[in-house]
Amino acid sequence: MHEILKQHDVGMAKMNKISTTKNRIQQALDSIAKLPTDLQKKSVQYRMQLDSTFNWLTFADRHMETWMNEFNMDSLKDNKEEQVKYFESEKKKISQVNQEMIGSLRKADSLLAKK
Repeated sequence: MHEILKQHDVGMAKMNKISTTKNRIQQALDSIAKLPTDLQKKSVQYRMQLDSTFNWLTFADRHMETWMNEFNMDSLKDNKEEQVKYFESEKKKISQVNQEMIGSLRKADSLLAKK
């Protein structure tokens, strides 16, 4: 159980960065949209990468929200064996969520550094 809460805290620490990074990506997309048409055409690949990364950040954020809404700390408290299995499963889920968050943030940081 302690490991699950620790992983949750790691993910929660990334939530603000995801929001900030999504805002930065949106600002970059808005800037591209204001460029003259010929420069917009030259920026198509970069814009597509920004869109994709924005979507991955959104997915990671929603996945964390879903996990938090579905996790039940008191689940199966009357059946310790099943509760242990449940917690092991949840530990894997929250670990996956954190990997998605970290991966999407790394991709975004790399992409925004090209700006």
